[in-house]
Amino acid sequence: MMLAGCAELRERPTAPPPELSAGGEPLRAEAEALVLAFADGGRALTGRPAEMALAVARLEYMTEALASDLRLASVPERVRFLMVSARRESRGALGMAEGAPPGRAVDVLLATRRALLARDEPAARAAMAPIVRPGGLPPLGRLADMGGLPQAAIATAILRDEIVRLDLERGWRAGPLPSESPFGGISTVGLGGNTDR
Repeated sequence: MMLAGCAELRERPTAPPPELSAGGEPLRAEAEALVLAFADGGRALTGRPAEMALAVARLEYMTEALASDLRLASVPERVRFLMVSARRESRGALGMAEGAPPGRAVDVLLATRRALLARDEPAARAAMAPIVRPGGLPPLGRLADMGGLPQAAIATAILRDEIVRLDLERGWRAGPLPSESPFGGISTVGLGGNTDR
């Protein structure tokens, strides 16, 4: 198991899809965007399924990056565990299959978001179909009201704080994450709730 984990860390992760860009240095900016999306457990996104799809896609991407990006090896294991728990929570609320590959989940959520922004609900439902379990509320109904995600609120805030701490202490074992300044991505400018622009 440990050998598999080490091999996974050696693999260079794919770049995030452009739609996940939150401005600034990607990993820091995405961490800050996650905090803003889930600060209240995501309740501010109730009735805004396109924005929730983006937030959950970002959560999926960041959780996977923590497992596969060597630059994030300094992030403590407890933070990784919290993010995995947050992903499990969001998948449960959405009715997503637990075993859905993270990359596939990101692609599906972003395709759903694009269809919702185009006001094409049939396309959005079709986009979600491959990764959701049958039964319960329709997937778009779940996206519109995920019912509060306390684990996501906790995990994303702790992740952001840990990135800030590592910046301050120059604690990145693999070298500093690239940015033009020590706090390149931790600005909230341009990272407000209107993430669909």
